[in-house]
Amino acid sequence: MLPRLIDGGVVRLRPLVLADAPTVQRLAGDARVAAMTATIPHPYPPGAARAWIATHRDERRRGDFVYGIERRDGTLVGTLGLRITPNPHGNVGYWIGRPYWGRGYATAAARAGVDALFLHTDLAWLMAAHIADNFASARVLAKCGMREVAREKVDHRGRAATLVIRRVDRDDWQRASAAR
Repeated sequence: MLPRLIDGGVVRLRPLVLADAPTVQRLAGDARVAAMTATIPHPYPPGAARAWIATHRDERRRGDFVYGIERRDGTLVGTLGLRITPNPHGNVGYWIGRPYWGRGYATAAARAGVDALFLHTDLAWLMAAHIADNFASARVLAKCGMREVAREKVDHRGRAATLVIRRVDRDDWQRASAAR
């Protein structure tokens, strides 16, 4: 089981609550945010954030943990998903709202999530995936110690794209964590 709250330095990871729905709706509804993810639809349907947040309690019981990424001042800037259950494309996924891009929040959140998965589970390795032309996610995942292990051709929003699959092993994570 993963902790309810995770300290990520410049960000804090916490469960989303229904009161977060308007912010999630606004941030996830941005076409540029949706374009960088595999799962956020665009246009983002009215009420989708509220319906999604309402599923989180049951998802946690199945080993899927969704956290709000919150700045130290309490501003919700995005979300991070951590999966303990097997998934061919990863244990770690995230998005950041467009107004908060380029400020290190994704890196801080992803590092905190990777740390939590290794500290609180017995997983031997973690995976994440990103579309090849999402250079920001490539940098974030590399900073988390994830190296590219495969590429797959996929249909992404009606166009051909390349999905880059990354992985970090527990031993590599431990060496990198000790050096931080």
